[in-house]
Amino acid sequence: MKKYIIFSLILIAVITLFIYMENNSFTTLGFAGINISLPNAVWTALFLSIFFIFSLIFFFFINFKNYTYQKNIKKDISNIILNIKNRILHKKSNIPTKILTDINNFTKNIEGLNIKPEPLEKFEFLEDIKKLLAGETVEIGKYKLNTDNPWFIMNIKNRLKKNPDYAKEVLKKFKNEELKKEAFYIWAKSAPIREIIKYEYEINFDIVKSHINDSDIKLLLERAKLTPNEEIEIAKELYGKKSPDEELEVLKPLKWAEAYLALKYEHLDLAKEIIEANNLQFFKYFLELKVAGKKEDIDEYIESAKIF
Repeated sequence: MKKYIIFSLILIAVITLFIYMENNSFTTLGFAGINISLPNAVWTALFLSIFFIFSLIFFFFINFKNYTYQKNIKKDISNIILNIKNRILHKKSNIPTKILTDINNFTKNIEGLNIKPEPLEKFEFLEDIKKLLAGETVEIGKYKLNTDNPWFIMNIKNRLKKNPDYAKEVLKKFKNEELKKEAFYIWAKSAPIREIIKYEYEINFDIVKSHINDSDIKLLLERAKLTPNEEIEIAKELYGKKSPDEELEVLKPLKWAEAYLALKYEHLDLAKEIIEANNLQFFKYFLELKVAGKKEDIDEYIESAKIF
């Protein structure tokens, strides 16, 4: 502002001097019925001075407005920080702001260290976040998220839950390991076994159970990672569906299941061989009871033991 004043005064002086030297004749102007005659140089200096004064008033107004705006911004920032602190500390007070109202409104969604996905003006995307958290799918492409983005992944997972047929497409289309794994465990429940075993993912109980009547079930069991309890559950599912020898042959990869079925069919010699070879101490006592001629039921024994 100081430079502007100096420059303006110099410019007024130069222009006035120029008019004075070139043509300093008198000019008469009328104001409210009064005629005033002044040299041209004086008129020039007068009009330029009036313009200069108005420009100073304008700049003063602009600077004052900018000063007030910056002051309110700083105060708003302080209030927003305080509001965030209060919301994290579960205090319900909310200090209003003059300018940064949209940002301040967002602080109302903060609860402790969590953020409620309640839609707000300027934060419309929170409505889609709320839908995702509720298990719905949204048009996620408009946000231009990469495939590793947590919201992108959640959207695909939600779609998989609603449409299991989409799983095969996810396996082929996406490289994200979390998505591929999620899709695999959905797709594998209905896919051909020989296609399933092409993937390196672990075969779990749900996959095995869904293919219990498949002729290639043994291929799955050779890859399956099951707990002792899950192995026994598979044996129970298979029991009575084939001949005893066929069932025992299918269950050979699962030693707990094979031992259970041998005891179920009272093939005690085979059961003893499996139990001793795999150190299945849980079944050892029951085998001794059966060898001693006790009429014990393997299912009742397992239920009463409640080890698994």
